[in-house]
Amino acid sequence: MSEKHKILFIINPVSGVGKKNIIPKLIEKKLAKTKFDWEIRYTEKRNHGAEIAQESKDYFDAIIAVGGDGSVNEIGSALINNDCALGILPCGSGNGLARHIKIPLKLGKAIDRIAAFNPIKIDTGLVNDRVFIGTCGFGFDAHIARKFDTFGKRGLLSYARLVIREFSTYNLPTFTVKSDSLNLEKKAILCSIANSSQFGNGFSISPNSDIQDGIFELVFLDKFGWLKVPGIARKFFSQKIHKSDNFSVYSFENSIQLSISNSSNAYFHIDGEPIAAEGEFNISIQPNSLKIL
Repeated sequence: MSEKHKILFIINPVSGVGKKNIIPKLIEKKLAKTKFDWEIRYTEKRNHGAEIAQESKDYFDAIIAVGGDGSVNEIGSALINNDCALGILPCGSGNGLARHIKIPLKLGKAIDRIAAFNPIKIDTGLVNDRVFIGTCGFGFDAHIARKFDTFGKRGLLSYARLVIREFSTYNLPTFTVKSDSLNLEKKAILCSIANSSQFGNGFSISPNSDIQDGIFELVFLDKFGWLKVPGIARKFFSQKIHKSDNFSVYSFENSIQLSISNSSNAYFHIDGEPIAAEGEFNISIQPNSLKIL
């Protein structure tokens, strides 16, 4: 008989909108005891998931992030270049990475995928010394991420309300980007680095991004007026934003240096989590650095 897979589920009890109270019974039902040994731990504070994963990764074959993209980032960051695989039970507000790699949003089916235990290797990124797995951003998306973090209510409707409220008064930053192949200065409402294709909820920022190709996309969105908002929104949610005249994209394989000026927004985001911004940013790729179920 083959050795059992050892799996640790780390549950963020306050993330997103998922029904996490049913998860233990689903795990019991879905994971055959002849093939798996599993444990459950609950986070108690921000970054606790990373601490648990760091101290546990050498004892488990997979660690499952039960939460949203923030929880996925916390736990995945601890598993870079390690044999322990990352799994996802999507219980967040947006679930951008889970959607990109087609993890089912229904928890039972997501556990079925874990039970199949077929890990792949994906790329990850670094913003200075911070890991991102799906996306990071330095413009209006970071501004909204900061507001959303303290908004209280989660979900797509709350996110949309914030976008509408903040859109008109947002002060456009000027972005300067340098690399071996790029030297540009651009004023834009949005500046994002895409490893995966979307922020979450089907909002696709970079439809052609591939999380396994060793290439990142640097995405800009020029400022647009209220009359164009419905059309731009449709393009984002139909994965056609790259066809907009307001959209531009640059691909890179090694690293870029990015700086921001003329901005009252002193934040950037990593996988949707806002972080206070300081100085310049070196953004680089770590190819095939994370095993994921």
